[in-house]
Amino acid sequence: MKVNTRVRYGLRAILQIAEQYGGEPVPISAIAESQEISGKYLEQVVGALRRAGLIVSRKGVRGGYTLGRSPSEITLWDVISALDAHTAPVDCVPEPQTCDRSDGCLTRSIWTLLDQRLKEFWTGFTLADLVSAMRDEGLFDLQQLDTGRPAGQG
Repeated sequence: MKVNTRVRYGLRAILQIAEQYGGEPVPISAIAESQEISGKYLEQVVGALRRAGLIVSRKGVRGGYTLGRSPSEITLWDVISALDAHTAPVDCVPEPQTCDRSDGCLTRSIWTLLDQRLKEFWTGFTLADLVSAMRDEGLFDLQQLDTGRPAGQG
């Protein structure tokens, strides 16, 4: 799985919003400036996050974006799947009918296992985990966070 630009930018944006959880909405202009992302492109990215219910918008002078749920309830998988419709390593994993050989294909079982493991990995981290690591350490070190626990259990 290659993490595309849309996912990378979306994760940066939602993390900035998560940092302000419980406070004022974060204006899209502030995200664009601090993350050095084109405002037009960022609008598309946050639109996908909004449609997925991960963020909500508030209009007006003091408007902006807030999380749609608690940071501890939003996994990295939620963010990735909201921003990338093609998360499987190969097309036959989610849609076996795309390949005539999928029923007896040895490699499809490998790709399916990889897909499951990637989802397990991404669901193992929440926005709260990342924001906490960022605040405590001033940086992200996922190896310190990777305790093998299921998401939301800390």
